Amino acid sequence: MSNEVTNFLQKLEEINDEKIKIFVPSLKKDVETTPLTLKQQKDLIASTLDGIKGLLNFNKTLNDIVITNTGNKEFKIYDKFPFVIHLRKQSLGNKIKQGDNIIDLDNILKNIKKVPLNIKDTKTVTLKNLKVGLRIPTLTEESAILKKGKQDVVVQEDSTKEGVGMLYMLEILKYIENITIEEDIIEFSKIKISDRIKLIEQLPLSMYNEISEYIESVNKYLNDILTVDDIIVSIDTQFFDTSDID
Repeated sequence: MSNEVTNFLQKLEEINDEKIKIFVPSLKKDVETTPLTLKQQKDLIASTLDGIKGLLNFNKTLNDIVITNTGNKEFKIYDKFPFVIHLRKQSLGNKIKQGDNIIDLDNILKNIKKVPLNIKDTKTVTLKNLKVGLRIPTLTEESAILKKGKQDVVVQEDSTKEGVGMLYMLEILKYIENITIEEDIIEFSKIKISDRIKLIEQLPLSMYNEISEYIESVNKYLNDILTVDDIIVSIDTQFFDTSDID
């Protein structure tokens, strides 16, 4: 690499190091982050070109960008979207097309500060002598599950049913911190993804209602902040594509 190219790369890194402030719901305050780069946009668009695995890659790529640009590994999963919205607006503009509608991202940013965050950090679901400990995962924890999920779980590429089933299990297990039976406790962070799935598959079906309600409380919050004029904005590869915006 020539000295000229090296010097330009250094200058570009300095430009990309310029900070912007973003409101983080879990902290209830602004934090600093660096802007989205062209490479990061390319990685996001390319990440979903691989079917079910692409969905896992896309979410992990979003997490990686937030962690890289902020230097913080402990943000909760619902903190991801304020960063995504703001970084997209900062880098590509505040207009996005959803179907036949053009959405102003400033309205979502207003929702982020306005919609109350009424989500418990932890919850315990109990049935007789069985307890399932739930908690809101961090972006780092979710990324580990997304990454290991591709490694430890066999995905039938030609089976949509198998892929959807895997996504369903990964969604549940990322919220589970531990399982306790009487005095015995097993911490999910210490066992393989495939073993976690085996355990949650054997949980009594009657416990899933409470587990699902906890997960739904997060999804409802996200839908509330992403809703503009009764339209829920989808965070996918098209979200980072401006070709349809006049």
